[in-house]
Amino acid sequence: MTRPVLTATLKDQAAMFRERRFATFFTGHVVSKAGDAPVPVAFALAAYQISHSAAALTWVLLSLWGARFFLVATGGRLADRHHRVKVMIGADLLRLLAQGALAVVVVSPLPVQSWHLCLSAALYGAGTALYNPAQIGLTPELVAEDRLQRANGLLSLVADVAFLLGPVLAGVLMNTVGFSWILWLDVASFAVNLLCLLRLLRLHTPLRRTAPAPAPDGTAPAAEEDHRFRAGFAVMARFPWFSFGMALWFVVSLGIGLTAVAGPVIAVESLGGAGAWSVLATCLAIGSLLGSLAVMSTTRQHPWKTASVVVTLGAVLQFVALTLRDELPTAVLGASFALCALTTAACGIVWDTAYQSEIPERYLSRLGSVDNFVNAAGIPAGMLLGGLFADHYDTVFLGLSVLLVLLCVPAARLAGHGRKATA
Repeated sequence: MTRPVLTATLKDQAAMFRERRFATFFTGHVVSKAGDAPVPVAFALAAYQISHSAAALTWVLLSLWGARFFLVATGGRLADRHHRVKVMIGADLLRLLAQGALAVVVVSPLPVQSWHLCLSAALYGAGTALYNPAQIGLTPELVAEDRLQRANGLLSLVADVAFLLGPVLAGVLMNTVGFSWILWLDVASFAVNLLCLLRLLRLHTPLRRTAPAPAPDGTAPAAEEDHRFRAGFAVMARFPWFSFGMALWFVVSLGIGLTAVAGPVIAVESLGGAGAWSVLATCLAIGSLLGSLAVMSTTRQHPWKTASVVVTLGAVLQFVALTLRDELPTAVLGASFALCALTTAACGIVWDTAYQSEIPERYLSRLGSVDNFVNAAGIPAGMLLGGLFADHYDTVFLGLSVLLVLLCVPAARLAGHGRKATA
C-alpha cells in the first residue's frame, strides 16, 4: 500500500511542476529563500562585531519586526486592489535595494555603523510585509484546489530547509568570504526571483477568480470598497471559523515567542547549560521539517477541524514538558519540542490551505495580511512575556495552555460549517 501511495504522490508533485506558472514561481521562491537563509544570523554577527554590544542586535530586530508590524496591513490592502505579481515585484525591488545599498556601504571606505543595519532591516521588513500577503493570495491562482495543500507544503518545506541550513551557511560564509558577499548573494537571489516574477507576469492567468457579490440594491458591498486594514477584521465577522482560528494561532505565536526567550534561560538554569538549548533548538528545526514533509507525502487534504485540535495538543504538551523540566530528561523535552514544531508546521499548512480554498478571492490578501499581522504581533509579544515574567514561567505556560484549550473548542466546532455559504 505504501509504494502506490508514494508513487501517486510523486506523480502529483511532478504534475504541479509541469504547470509553467507554478514552476516559474517556485523556482524564484527557492532561489530567494536560499539567498535569505544565512542573512538573519549574519546580521546578528555583524551587529555584534560593529558595536560589541547586544543592544545593536536588539535595534536591528526592532527595525525588522517594527516595519513588518506597521506595514503588513498595507500589504494586504495593496494585494487585494492591484495585480498581486506586480505587488510582489515592487516588494522584492525594495528588499533588493535594502541589501544592495548595505553591501555597497560594507565594501566602501566608509565605516559601517549600527544605523546602517537598522535601516536595511527596516526596508527589508517593509518589503516582506508587502510580499507575503500577495503571495498568500497568489498561490491559489497558480494551482488547482486539489493540489493547493501540496503546493503550500512545498513552500513550507523550502522555508524549513532554509531555517535549518541558515546558521551553518552564515557561519561558513562569515568566516570565509565575509558579510558583504552574503549581502551580494542575497541581492543576486532577489534578482533571480524578480526575473521569474516578470516571466510569471506574462504567463499568469488566475485559476480562481470570485466575482464580487453585489449588495441587494445593486451597489458594491461596503467591505468590497473599503480596503483599509480594519475592513479585514470586519470581513472576519462573516467567517467565525477564521476568527477563532486566528485567535488560536495568536496564542500559538505567543508560545513560540515565549519559548524563544524562556528556552535558553531554562536550559542554562535547569538543563545543564547552553548546549541543552542547542539540542532543543535543533529538535524544533527537525520537527518543523518533518511536519512539512508529512503533509506533502499525503494525497489527502486534511480538514482544519482536526488540525486545530492537533496543533493545540502539540503546544500544550510542550508547555507541560517545560513545566515538568526538573523531572524529565532532556531527551523527553527534545521530543516534546520536535512534536510541537511538527504539529505547528503541518497544521499551519492545513490552515493556509483551508482559508485559501474557502475565503473569496477578493478578500484573500486582506485576511492574509491579518494572518501575517497575528504572527508579527504574537511572536514579539511572547518574547515580551518571557522578559517580564522570567520568575513565573510555569504560571505563564499554564495560562497559555488553558487559553489554547478554551479557543480550540469553538475553533474545531465552527470549522467546516457554512464557510462557503457566508461568502
